[in-house]
Amino acid sequence: MTVNLKSHRRILLAGAVLFAVVAFVVAAGVIPVIRADTFPAAAPLKAAAAFWVNVVFNLLVAASLVFVSLRSVGRNRLSTTLLVLLVLLVLLFAFALFDAAQAYQAHGPAMRTSSILLFLCSAGDLLALALVITAMFLSPKRTRD
Repeated sequence: MTVNLKSHRRILLAGAVLFAVVAFVVAAGVIPVIRADTFPAAAPLKAAAAFWVNVVFNLLVAASLVFVSLRSVGRNRLSTTLLVLLVLLVLLFAFALFDAAQAYQAHGPAMRTSSILLFLCSAGDLLALALVITAMFLSPKRTRD
């Protein structure tokens, strides 16, 4: 089963939007709270730097998906290879957000909001990942001109 090129592009753009939303939520909702963490074993500046890496990565993935969706004329090796690499990297970053969410649950009630946001961001990354995988498998075959 394949979808037409327009639907393929829409699926990829929806994934890009989700990655951008996750980046925004981490930057605006998680990092300011993390920097104010008073838990004795916390390293708020190191954690904030790690979250900024995640924000930049999510924005790069979103931009890459927009690029692939706009340049796509069907299934080809370059776009498929790029999408596979993005899928593998996003999986690692989604698990990193999930791990951080679990860690911040132990920091007490002051960090509960950031923990919940991190769980939601991890779920958002995984949902966007599912969209990208769906787009990869349902992409139309490249037409010959």
